[in-house]
Amino acid sequence: MNPVSPKPDDLSPTDLAAENERLHQALLVAQSERESLETLINIVTEHSTVLENSLNQQKREMASYIQQVKIVTSAAAAVQRNAFTPEHLETVISRADELGTLAQVFTETVLAVKAHEQTLIKNNQHLEQLLQAYSRFVPQEFLHFLQKESVIDLHLGDHVSKEMAILFSDIRDFTTIAETMTPQENFNFINSYLGDISPEIANHHGLIMKYMGDGIMAVFPDGVDDALQASIAQAQRLRDYNQQRQSKGYVTLNVGTGIHVGQMMVGIVGESHRMQLDAMADNVNLTARLEGLTKYYGVQLLISEDVLQKLTDVDRYSMRLIDRVIVKGRHTPITVYEVLDAEEETMRANKLKTLPEYLQALDFYQQGQLLKAQVCFQEVLQANPTDKAVQLYLDRLQLLQQQDLPDDWQGIWEFKQK
Repeated sequence: MNPVSPKPDDLSPTDLAAENERLHQALLVAQSERESLETLINIVTEHSTVLENSLNQQKREMASYIQQVKIVTSAAAAVQRNAFTPEHLETVISRADELGTLAQVFTETVLAVKAHEQTLIKNNQHLEQLLQAYSRFVPQEFLHFLQKESVIDLHLGDHVSKEMAILFSDIRDFTTIAETMTPQENFNFINSYLGDISPEIANHHGLIMKYMGDGIMAVFPDGVDDALQASIAQAQRLRDYNQQRQSKGYVTLNVGTGIHVGQMMVGIVGESHRMQLDAMADNVNLTARLEGLTKYYGVQLLISEDVLQKLTDVDRYSMRLIDRVIVKGRHTPITVYEVLDAEEETMRANKLKTLPEYLQALDFYQQGQLLKAQVCFQEVLQANPTDKAVQLYLDRLQLLQQQDLPDDWQGIWEFKQK
């Protein structure tokens, strides 16, 4: 409790002076306290202002930080869209804090990944080109046939053994044609011919085993119908090809084709550093002999009787019996037929027109009635002078008439040469 100040009337001059001094001191104390309070207020105000400014600065920095975090998030989304560029994070990278470091590492990582991605794309493109190149040597159809995914799955000895039709075709007198051309012209000619003719094999589910200079060896896993239709289609392509050659002043081509059917193995042969496709069986050699006989008989397409018997619809085709022969290297005879559908239209029409007389002559020949056969063949040749097979029989009959026929004569002709 504050003491009660005496009334001025009750004070002596000395007391009054003392009271005045006391009041003066109290005033000084009050002024000092006021100044201290004002100082404190000023300090508090100043600190509040600093704190407010600091909070506002932190708020601005946080807003900027959040905004730049959003930029980083947006850059990540751009990566997913494959649309990221270094410019996305230029403003963030300039920061001298962890976010700037993160943006720098993020950009470098994305660029490194994109560079690696481009390398992978180039490598994949190169691999695709290699696979395409390999497929020219080992077609995809052949891989499917062997139940392989790619060429890297192929191994020596991989094979399929089953009954298949096999085809051999060859350009007649190619050596004579080749002698008139330079080596480069030879290659250009062969590649042009094969490029025009070969697609019909694939078009009819065939597999080309190999190109043999001017020749083709192919197998048809699904049967003889595919092989025969492919050969007929090739014959038509050859006629079109010859028209082009003739218009350019080149000689036309004659091609012989032989088809047989039988059990064979098709697969990979060679050694560890060099492998190739091949078909192996005695039937392969027999088919090659059939193709060789096309030149001898002057026909375009020969098939064995085995092929004839396995055709789905034999009446679909025009055919004529050519001969019963024993080819070199074999002991059993085979019967061969000419497929007239492969012949040029006029030639086919002439052969069909004389077919009854031709078959009668052939029947006399096989029975050993050589004179009757000769008369019939002469009639056929007179009607169709371009029928080389008929002329061949007339030449053969003259030869046979100079010797005695064996008692077991069955009209079988044995070839001593290929």
